Amino acid sequence: MKRTENTRVLVFVYAGYIMRYIYLIVVIPFYGRVLGLTEYGRVLAAMSLMNVIWMLVSYGFTVVGMRDVSKAHVRSEFNEIFSLHVSARVLMGLLGGIVGLIATFCSPVLSERPTIGILATILGIVSGSNLGWLFQGRHRFRTPIILEVVGFAMSLVLVLSIVRSPLDSSWVLGSLLIAGVSTSIIAYGLTIYDMGLPRIRPTGVSQLIRSSTMLFCYSTGSVILMSFSTYLLTLLSTPTQVGYFGAAERFATIGLSLMGPAAQVFVPTISRQLAQGDHDGARATTRRGGALLIGYGLLALCGALVLSPLLLPLILGEAFAPSAPVLQCFAWMFPFAAFNQFISFYVFVPLEKDRSLALAGVTTGIANLAAALYLAPRHGAMGMALARVISEATLSMMLLGLAARFGLLTDFRRESARAFAKVCFACGVGAGARNTDDEG
Repeated sequence: MKRTENTRVLVFVYAGYIMRYIYLIVVIPFYGRVLGLTEYGRVLAAMSLMNVIWMLVSYGFTVVGMRDVSKAHVRSEFNEIFSLHVSARVLMGLLGGIVGLIATFCSPVLSERPTIGILATILGIVSGSNLGWLFQGRHRFRTPIILEVVGFAMSLVLVLSIVRSPLDSSWVLGSLLIAGVSTSIIAYGLTIYDMGLPRIRPTGVSQLIRSSTMLFCYSTGSVILMSFSTYLLTLLSTPTQVGYFGAAERFATIGLSLMGPAAQVFVPTISRQLAQGDHDGARATTRRGGALLIGYGLLALCGALVLSPLLLPLILGEAFAPSAPVLQCFAWMFPFAAFNQFISFYVFVPLEKDRSLALAGVTTGIANLAAALYLAPRHGAMGMALARVISEATLSMMLLGLAARFGLLTDFRRESARAFAKVCFACGVGAGARNTDDEG
């Protein structure tokens, strides 16, 4: 993909994500004021459970599938990959359903309203079965964004029409589920029309699970505990602290998710360039992606530190004012998260360093869980936020060490020195030309 086309696609993808945040700007204040602190905390805990089920059902298949699809060429190859991943998700969906039911009735917050936990579980299964990875791997970046915007519009109409009081909190998940099922039907219909019906069969599923396990282990350490934080806090602290943390974590997640669209474009692009032997192009694409992410991480840090005390009470109401210091604590996570996103998905994934990512992910997961178990019972929402920052910082140190071990930092220093030499040469040529002119 040429640089100009890359830029156009990124602009379109981020325009779609702007629609997501317009949606959130409407619904977050609505939830905070209509549902109240306790019920909104319950909804956020259910959403946390939904994210865990989502990641369990997708089980690292997303990145593996995107990488494989970006290398395929003919319809039969696309259908083979499509069939294999649908078969794997059917199996993981059954497992996700069992986990979701157990988690619902083990949580004191969710067990009081088990319907909301069950709806969150089903929504997680539907979300984990989405086909965004397939469209992105084929460089059809616009299709999943359009479907997502349609889903947002549908769920927004349902939420604003149905949710009137704290007793209607289950309909928040119900509205999202209706929208998710509807857009999934459209996505599967388009895919089946294009490449044929998937062949559901167990053949090859175990191999796909094995090949995806390393990326799943990385997700378990660096992502699944991040999404699990609000639910975990329901086991370790009070409903009030869950509400404070959940509100701040919601805004932090919005900030983190803005890094996602770039990965949806850059990862399949870099993978295809490497498969075609275009190593110079892959390095150039990686540098552009890295500059974009690191710059955003620093900007998000400054924005969260300055704006949190102003925006949270304004958006959610004065009852959520104690969430502002929690979000300021989260702010220190952004630069680390930006670096982790860059080095893992823009460098390690295209180079298929999955085992190294798994090691980093598991180690980070242990550090995150240990910090959460120690800090959350003592400091509530602030302790859980600090555990998240410790987790991202630990992951950054591990990924930096692995990059140095693989010689990637040496390559980076070599390219930086080469670029510096070019600048010096250009300056020298310019100075020489000026001297010649002066002598003349």
